[in-house]
Amino acid sequence: MQGKQSARSGPAAPILVVGAGPTGLVLAIELLRRGVGVRLIDRLPEPPHWSQAIFIKQRTLEILASLGLIARFIEEGQWVRGVSFFSGGRDFAAYDFKAIDSPYPNMLSLPESATIRLLTEALHAMGGHVEHGTRFEGLMQDENGVRVKLVSAVDGPSTLSVSYVVGADGYRSTVRDAIHDEYDGTDYRELWGVFDTQLANWTRPRDTVCAQLETPIVLPFPLGADHWRIYFRPDDPGDGAVPAVLARLRGVCPQVELVAPAAPQYFHSHSRLARTFQIGRVFLAGDAAHASNPIQGHGMNAGIQDAYNLGWKLAAAVTGRGTDALLRSYDAERRAVDGEVVASGEEAYGWMTDTTGEKLAELYAFLRTPDGRALAAIAETEIGYCYDESPIVVRDQRPGGGAAQMVGARVGDVAGLVHRGGTTTLHALLAHPEPTVLFLEGSLGGDAVSETTRRIGDILAPFGGVRFLAVGKEASPSRADAFVQDPRGELHARFGGAGPILSVIRPDGHVSLCCGPGEVATLGAHLAQMFHRSGPSGAAQ
Repeated sequence: MQGKQSARSGPAAPILVVGAGPTGLVLAIELLRRGVGVRLIDRLPEPPHWSQAIFIKQRTLEILASLGLIARFIEEGQWVRGVSFFSGGRDFAAYDFKAIDSPYPNMLSLPESATIRLLTEALHAMGGHVEHGTRFEGLMQDENGVRVKLVSAVDGPSTLSVSYVVGADGYRSTVRDAIHDEYDGTDYRELWGVFDTQLANWTRPRDTVCAQLETPIVLPFPLGADHWRIYFRPDDPGDGAVPAVLARLRGVCPQVELVAPAAPQYFHSHSRLARTFQIGRVFLAGDAAHASNPIQGHGMNAGIQDAYNLGWKLAAAVTGRGTDALLRSYDAERRAVDGEVVASGEEAYGWMTDTTGEKLAELYAFLRTPDGRALAAIAETEIGYCYDESPIVVRDQRPGGGAAQMVGARVGDVAGLVHRGGTTTLHALLAHPEPTVLFLEGSLGGDAVSETTRRIGDILAPFGGVRFLAVGKEASPSRADAFVQDPRGELHARFGGAGPILSVIRPDGHVSLCCGPGEVATLGAHLAQMFHRSGPSGAAQ
């Protein structure tokens, strides 16, 4: 991570983030590493000890890697390599992540409390902190900024002025209420239970979820190194609930025993989506913006991905570089993706509440096909979500049309690249706070390469901070910030073959432009959608 900045620059911090769960923490880290002051508050007097979310999906692991945090998470977590579905004690269907195109092909199981702790440590390392025991009480906004009312358990009431507010304050968001945003959807009537336990004599692979979706539903998830989290639908939420869960677990593993099970907690689930993720200078992220079936484990991950999408855009806006179109794209991109997450949760809930068994039978039959297993795995990982309909993404203009890397999608990784005399990966090269212009020289000759890089350099000059990486077989004179070799041709293959390709990869890892070098003028127009050009003095124009 780059740079240090206090997470509280007094009342003048340009951005207030309400809610210090994983979403708010990642957003604060994203802002601080770009040198943007942020004030991060949370109404709770201390971080929560109970963990709602436990699975960190593959796309979120890639994000943590880009922030330089992945090693700590892997050290404390438990890999989960697949899901098996049991019915009547028999393994009916399964899928795994062996074919996933990611440096982290498996999910990681880790209590959300540990995720919060590790993210908070990263925030502290950057000079930031969380103001616990501080409540958001209301706001007023106009075209120039936002006036916010807070109440601190230590300092009492206060009012501050900020440029932007982000509500990452959960399902019952007070920020969402303050801007009168509707939260459309359903509160499900069915009661769910959950408790943590250790398991003795569990002979099934610890890195596989063994799910029983027929009533009574029991879903044991590995939790960290030696515990399990058991979700279940109780016939009776009283004293018989835990023995009933044990009986169901013995249908999968006959000798299993519960060791020191915690008292069950009961809850109802929800399916909701805010009508908009932005009203004026106020944004919503995480559970404040969307709520989905928790059994799928997408909620925390979607919130972190909201923050990753929003952070670089807010930073650009605060520093005067970002356009209004760039800020508006957050709602256009993330609401579409989070709407897909909510819809998939509704579909999954239908499987688990179908009393006829027909929907489950269809699901099992689908998962016994290669296409079904592949689709289930990619949906679980969240690496397939795409911003191809975004107003700041240019439709594919590469010669010859389609290629492996879809415009709008998160870019896949490529290993074996050579940079500064050592090997590296594409994701490592892209772990940078600014957009990257990637020029794959392909079969262009020396003079053509020099002329093209000169033109690219001229176009990039008014957009200070945008990086320029040239990729070829051997180093050549260039105006690029860095030269990368692709000795095995895998990067060229990912982007569409041996021909020269010009691409823009955003700080959140999504491709927003791909074209041939003959369309290099498109690059300037595309960047101008997102960033203001600066004049000779560096001021935005």
